[in-house]
Amino acid sequence: MINKFFKIDFYLFLPIIVLLSLGLLILASLGSFWRQITFIIIAFIFYIIFANIDYQIFRNYSFISVVIYLIGVLSLILVLIFGPITHGITGWFNFGFFSIQPVEFMKFALILILSKFLATRNTDIIHYKNIIVSFIYVFLPCVLVLLQPDLGSLIIMLGIWLGLLLVSGLNFKYFLIILLCFLIVGGLGWKFILKDYQKNRIISFLNPLNDPRGNNYNLKQAIIAIGSGKLLGKGAGWGTQTQLKFLPEAKTDFIFASLAEETGFLGISILFICLFLLFKRLYEYTKQANNNFAQLFIIGFMIKLAIEVIINIGVNIGLLPVVGIALPFLTLGGSHLVADFIMLGIIANIHYY
Repeated sequence: MINKFFKIDFYLFLPIIVLLSLGLLILASLGSFWRQITFIIIAFIFYIIFANIDYQIFRNYSFISVVIYLIGVLSLILVLIFGPITHGITGWFNFGFFSIQPVEFMKFALILILSKFLATRNTDIIHYKNIIVSFIYVFLPCVLVLLQPDLGSLIIMLGIWLGLLLVSGLNFKYFLIILLCFLIVGGLGWKFILKDYQKNRIISFLNPLNDPRGNNYNLKQAIIAIGSGKLLGKGAGWGTQTQLKFLPEAKTDFIFASLAEETGFLGISILFICLFLLFKRLYEYTKQANNNFAQLFIIGFMIKLAIEVIINIGVNIGLLPVVGIALPFLTLGGSHLVADFIMLGIIANIHYY
């Protein structure tokens, strides 16, 4: 009876709990334990709410997905008007004792509306008109996010769109055309859209030995932190790069480097095992789903998580240019956590339906 209400799947939540615990271990040593605990409790409340909402209403009533999407777009417009500039980005509503990052909920809205749209057209996706319509859904929020500018969220939303098209049966010819368009837009973006600091990050990535105290400072400190962790780490609260503030954004963008320094290869191995188990269980859910919408929604969530993990870790180890993206379930913050647990709630309802 209790589990019928909470809808907790042990095999799904065990790796999530371990991931949350790894994040709390690092955040506790940095003085943000109770703040993150508060975010987790709020996120779990949203999980319970959405786990008990019949997911079929999202599948059967298009206007619900459209309304959620429009609210997401409106929030991105309002944050550009009223949001303060934080770390060079106008991406948060600041309410004093807490802030909200609307783009995280826009990702949920995008997965929802694309799953609904593609679920009814998966056998007809070869027609370019359907590809164009699906792109219109992602185009507007991408433009608004680019104006913030938040390059990381832009990449995630485009990745969600392209990933869902591919699993829906996108023709290889159209896939190549989309990639060509990305290259053209990327070139134009470099010339006319990207800020100087964003260009410098990419240039520094291509030439990592250049400017070690400037644009490459974050990367250099992250690599030092990761390498110094060795097998078992220095211990929670004993990482010199993390605790002495040499490593910037140790609670957020570079929490992977903090984890590696303080828990070593052991902690990173636990992280990867948990991520593997999480994706494995979500993949099993897609096989059990009895309709296209449910399957696409779960896959959309998996794509989002995968992009975030790949980019965050890639940045931390120097394989990718520095882009601000959260490491799922570890990074300090409430917006991404609540949005992820809302989607997990819907997925739980799909599983227990």
